[in-house]
Amino acid sequence: MSQPKYIQVMDFLREDIAGRDPHTPILSEREISQRLDISRMTVRKAIEELCRQGVLYRGGNRGTFVARRPASVTVSGSAPRQERQRVLFLDSVYESANVRDVQKAFGLEDHQRLFRMVRLILDDDLPLRVEEIYALPEVAMDKGLNELETMFQLDACRNAASVTWELRPAVIPPKYSRLLNVRQGTAVICRHEEIRMGNGPLYLCVHTWLHPENARITGSSQPQGAATHT
Repeated sequence: MSQPKYIQVMDFLREDIAGRDPHTPILSEREISQRLDISRMTVRKAIEELCRQGVLYRGGNRGTFVARRPASVTVSGSAPRQERQRVLFLDSVYESANVRDVQKAFGLEDHQRLFRMVRLILDDDLPLRVEEIYALPEVAMDKGLNELETMFQLDACRNAASVTWELRPAVIPPKYSRLLNVRQGTAVICRHEEIRMGNGPLYLCVHTWLHPENARITGSSQPQGAATHT
């Protein structure tokens, strides 16, 4: 059985960008469509999937670019982990001590809401971390479903952005202890991360609750006070 056409486009793009520097623009959808004699809808599907995988990233109206691949999450003596995610909920929050520092980061008052996604990241069935991802409601709600999924692809966002983060000792919130399969009151590390697109305003704020044994801190971000830039 022949491969689906969008898979063929993905294979073509992987070969085409092999060896290219990060942030190099790829061919336009029209150019790819004409070269492969495949519909632009199929080309777009392939590009969206590669963006989801962190191979490419969208640069707004500027086009699509080669992403800088983050370091793989590994355990000594093992192959790279194949992470998967389970979205727990999408909601809007305010008037919570847990999000007050996020509201401050966005320049909001106590009564102003934030859009939030909470998801569990696993290696097969092994829990690694819980991610709380915050955005301004007017930014998140203006996006369609596909754009919203792209917005919360953190690896791709980090590749296209400037990032600052810091590690904070914390006690696992009771609501996450069961998800990470640890006892209530367990001491963990929470990573507070701020993602900005270029020199623009805060785009995403992320709280990552790391499993005390299973998780590893990897990637290309810099500690608080330093940043990676496009």
